[in-house]
Amino acid sequence: MRIVQLSDPHIVPAAKQPVHGQNTLERLRAAVNAVNRLSPSPDLVVMTGDQINDGTEASYRAFKDVLSHLRFPCHMALGNHDYRPVFRQVMLEDSRADSAPYYYSLERLDHRIIVLDTLDEGEVSGRLDDDQLDWLEQELSSGLSSVICMHHPPVPVGVAWMDELILQDNERFLEICGAAASLRLILCGHVHHDFRMDLGNATVLTAPSVGLQFRKDPVIKPDGSRVIATDEPAAFRIVDIDSPRWKTSIHQLSQ
Repeated sequence: MRIVQLSDPHIVPAAKQPVHGQNTLERLRAAVNAVNRLSPSPDLVVMTGDQINDGTEASYRAFKDVLSHLRFPCHMALGNHDYRPVFRQVMLEDSRADSAPYYYSLERLDHRIIVLDTLDEGEVSGRLDDDQLDWLEQELSSGLSSVICMHHPPVPVGVAWMDELILQDNERFLEICGAAASLRLILCGHVHHDFRMDLGNATVLTAPSVGLQFRKDPVIKPDGSRVIATDEPAAFRIVDIDSPRWKTSIHQLSQ
């Protein structure tokens, strides 16, 4: 099974570009075109959070318009920049537009894909409530080879300013995942760079952003503001799974 992981596009409408110096709308468009040209083609695409930058309907509609050109099914985890009510209204066409956590699983080619919602409203860091953790534990008990997709990494990634903003109160999550013999991968976003760490039988992977990359050491300007973005090109992750083996690579775009 081939999975493409897109992450952190941080979309705003064309009139509000750029974001930290980057035209994230055009970068996402280039990423979608690149995914459509991949050979072999992906079996599915996962988007691991921060689909938009400001939580507005206009941003989600701009994001949805670009994503409509993707030729493969796309499954989305929510990040700290997302806003559940508007996400539900625009992306799911759900008239309720409520703030309930958005998590689910699906089976594809004898694998279970588990999409978590780590959004903790009003916070940059992430959190999972007990209901979602209970559900996750049940999902991982099936014995199917499993992949978790989530925004906030559950472990420190070695970048001081980001390590304060990972999944909070993560002990039970780590315990559940460490005991899950069938769990292969935990695909995360949030940190805007490539990182990997083993966790029990699984491996935690974070992806670069299709919008903008983060500096590991922000530049402090004379006025005290921080420059957190680099001029590095957009990129996404490709994962090929032949359970229990897997391999991964980073596909870097030209812009």
